[in-house]
Amino acid sequence: MSIEKVTVSRNDEIYEFVPDVAILPSGKLVCIYRESDGHSVQQWSRLVTRSSVDGGRTWSECCVIVEAFPDESGVVLKWNCPRIVCLHNGRLLALCDVLPVPPNENTDLTNAKIFFWWSDDGGDTWSEPNETPIFGIVPDRLIELSTGAWLVATHVRMNGDQFDRAGKLTQIVHHSDDEGQSWQGPIIIGQDVDYNLCEGSILALTDKMLVCYMRENSGLGLPAFKSVSNDGGHHWEGPYRTPMDGCHRPVSGLLPGGRVLVTYRYRQGGSRGANLTNLPSSWRGTEVSYWARNTFAYLETVESAQSRDLSEQGGIILPIDHDHSPRSDSGYTGWVVLHDGRVFCVNYIVDDAPMAQIRGYWFSESDF
Repeated sequence: MSIEKVTVSRNDEIYEFVPDVAILPSGKLVCIYRESDGHSVQQWSRLVTRSSVDGGRTWSECCVIVEAFPDESGVVLKWNCPRIVCLHNGRLLALCDVLPVPPNENTDLTNAKIFFWWSDDGGDTWSEPNETPIFGIVPDRLIELSTGAWLVATHVRMNGDQFDRAGKLTQIVHHSDDEGQSWQGPIIIGQDVDYNLCEGSILALTDKMLVCYMRENSGLGLPAFKSVSNDGGHHWEGPYRTPMDGCHRPVSGLLPGGRVLVTYRYRQGGSRGANLTNLPSSWRGTEVSYWARNTFAYLETVESAQSRDLSEQGGIILPIDHDHSPRSDSGYTGWVVLHDGRVFCVNYIVDDAPMAQIRGYWFSESDF
């Protein structure tokens, strides 16, 4: 195994969080992520981008897209989880969910709105924010089908009518057939009275056959679930279990060889933290986190991805990184395939930093 690592950004005064990355036809990489005062925003948040023209080896200074500070009443807008994609026409589209703090995420999450930004110069400059009617948190990348349809998945906790499932998280998607001028939805992708289904990642195997991998948020270490659509995302079947135990925030895509790659945070079941003995002296007296320590990649065939039956699914798991910090926090990823066929993946991780940093990784399908 030969995973290479690089620091995309590290500022020990800032919590650098939840990155994504896009690749332009020229090979230029543009990474987007959130800067804030912590994992949970209290006083400020902003979205920034950095770019690389050498495959991720070196990165530009950051470009601020948007930022927020408390208003007169003490409420601050939390720019939460940004995503970025290079559309078929070469334009860059960044999107992010935003919600007020307080009340933060202690709501049905319909108060969280999705905004778009456009760049026509490879991420050097960005448009003003464009509010959409899409709601929910932790959006997926915009999925652009060759039919021209656009899909943006989010999740909510809705009460009443079709979403009433004892307050469980529900994965939804909005559709557009006119390049974002209008949107239809939401359509339910994943919902179950026994599970909290969220943080979905849609993979288009064809224009009609779609798979959405989802985090299960009970904290019990349950596997990722998936739902399947045979009509371009208008109707979904599922949820079905996958072999990815403890999977948080899956990010899926197709590799040039035709297999499916999913990167994700591994979250074992059980307690989130504990006071342990026999620790390094620098850790003593602190609550040591069990969670968000490991970032994994999973490789499976298209046939496995399509299957609803767990006995017909299977893949190979590759460890990408391990967070050594007693206050570990990592595992939200984004990735692209470089022109030489390697994968370049970005991740946020604490590890040897006092605050979270953005780290990049190169690996190949042969590393599995």
